[in-house]
Amino acid sequence: MKYNVDQEASSIPSVEVLADDFHQLRASVDIDNGDIYLDFSTREALRDFALSLLYESEFGSGELEMYPLSHEGKLHVVEGVRLTEDSSRIFTKYANTENT
Repeated sequence: MKYNVDQEASSIPSVEVLADDFHQLRASVDIDNGDIYLDFSTREALRDFALSLLYESEFGSGELEMYPLSHEGKLHVVEGVRLTEDSSRIFTKYANTENT
């Protein structure tokens, strides 16, 4: 299977993830040992998360924040990911240089 990541992000999020609230991610941190858990409800949720990171690496500005967002009890997709209400926010940061 092949996925394209274009500058318009036309495939992120996917139609499947947008259409069904079951596709989501729960991000959590184990305070005792520092482990980070990314618990995806479906492969589609994992795929869109990965595509969001690929998009950021190719066209982004150096930082990305993913966070839970709900309105009237409905979870929304932010940056290609639908995080559960009890999820930790996810921050990515990287050097944004022309040589990398």
